[in-house]
Amino acid sequence: MRKIIGLATATMIGSLMTAGLAMAETSPCETTLPIDIPSNCDAIKVVKPIENLENFRALTTPQNGPALKPQMVFRSDQLDSLTEADQEKLSALGIETIVDLRAPDELDKHPNKHISSVDFNINLPIGSDPADIAKIMPLEVASQIRPLWFSGKFDEIDQLLKDHNVDIYHTRIDRYKDFARKFTPQISRFMHVLLEEHNYPLVFHCAGGKDRTGYVAAVLMLSLGFSEEDVMRDYLTTNLYTFEELSKLVGSGPHSLRPAFGAHKEQISAALDAVKEDYGSFENYRRDALGISDEELARIKKNLLVDPS
Repeated sequence: MRKIIGLATATMIGSLMTAGLAMAETSPCETTLPIDIPSNCDAIKVVKPIENLENFRALTTPQNGPALKPQMVFRSDQLDSLTEADQEKLSALGIETIVDLRAPDELDKHPNKHISSVDFNINLPIGSDPADIAKIMPLEVASQIRPLWFSGKFDEIDQLLKDHNVDIYHTRIDRYKDFARKFTPQISRFMHVLLEEHNYPLVFHCAGGKDRTGYVAAVLMLSLGFSEEDVMRDYLTTNLYTFEELSKLVGSGPHSLRPAFGAHKEQISAALDAVKEDYGSFENYRRDALGISDEELARIKKNLLVDPS
């Protein structure tokens, strides 16, 4: 749960469960909460085959788009809490490669569990953990939030952040722009890993499988020929997989912290807009920044698409 919601810490969330916040709604596709829900929500089946992974899934693709080969590439949250049964299930999938997008200190604190089928582990850090509150606001401000949260004084949290000019909305937008502008070598390396047939099946992940993983998934899907609408649908599907916890936070939590909870349309859009601003088009970004030629892209499509033509 700590991995999914970003800003809130494990201790804070543990107390939320007993702090009288609203219970989660049972139908995310019909929610009236201010949560971004993917298009054609009812057609998306939420399946969680791995007990201790909240956001492990194949890419969410439309029936009228390119067809992905099954069980070749998965996106996920971090693999640090796997049970033995979870490890066996992942091994049974034949996972060959794990691409970990977390920073080194995250790996040290929450190392992934071993999966016996994996031959290749690669760390491509795309910035620090979005849950690192020190990167979002001064620690003296963060320390005041905790007791206010525990006592349900959410209006006071909103005022506290306003008084200290803490703007999480724009901080998150800037973070997503950084994905496109500051971590090109890591994204390029990821795309080159996809060239080799022996690297599949492959899992890529960060902490919660939402932000860093969401951007990498977007790059992969656009490269394969999916539309930005398809990318948005896959990105927002995280809100379905994490809906129970997310709805409790958004339904009763402070407004100022909402941009840190769940997947937001404007955040992934900011990253894709940054690509267009800097390179003119995604195709230019793929070729010139990521260094994936048209011939190399054809190899990736051959590896991942049923019909790569």
